[in-house]
Amino acid sequence: MPHAVPNLSLLCLGTGRGATAVYDGEPSSAAALLADGKPILLVDAGFGVVRACKRDFGYVPQTILITHNHSDHAAELPVILAAESDRGRRPRVIAAPDVANRLRTHRLHELESTNQPLSYFCDWQEPTTSDPIALSDTLSITLLSARHSEPCFGFILEESGRAIFAYGGDSACDPNYYDQLWAAPSVVLDARSKANAEHAGFDEVAAYCADRPERELWITGYGRADQAPGDLRALRVGDTIDLTPAD
Repeated sequence: MPHAVPNLSLLCLGTGRGATAVYDGEPSSAAALLADGKPILLVDAGFGVVRACKRDFGYVPQTILITHNHSDHAAELPVILAAESDRGRRPRVIAAPDVANRLRTHRLHELESTNQPLSYFCDWQEPTTSDPIALSDTLSITLLSARHSEPCFGFILEESGRAIFAYGGDSACDPNYYDQLWAAPSVVLDARSKANAEHAGFDEVAAYCADRPERELWITGYGRADQAPGDLRALRVGDTIDLTPAD
């Protein structure tokens, strides 16, 4: 018999950039992948994300993907690992090798005072961009290298080998990178009002989309709610994207 496809969705936990949580109290950019309403993947753990998870689920999801080592995407990771260990939980943490090296060397240095190895706190996984990462019997993600000042990786979500969703992570406008994300029918991109070497601008994303096949596109990482794009669809805290593939 054909397998039953779960109801899949992406819940926006935050859209903040570097200073947003610290100065304005709005959570950093993060999202959770839900299967039948339950979180199976937390995407990033920057400032304010634990509170968002507790608000929406009552707990931090077991599997965490860190796209890169900037504070608005990874600041709360060492606290999560220490606190979840105290609760008898051992999360699964996924990061591409270049990102994992940065996290171990810089972000997680404070855990060394515990005299415990990293394996004590979590199931640490460093898949390459060619390795699909299983989330369930039928769901997997494959990492894609973005264009950013830090090593940063977005991903394609596949259901039984079929691309159903793409998450760009932080990236400057890069048509070659975007072309890979465009393999999926639904895409979330990071963008801001003004482009720079690390982040695409709203106008750059709009120009790219104008000459490409239409996709369901959402923008995150723009900062506070009042900094959302006017001409592109902005993800807002609490928004849910339906990702369940059509038959």
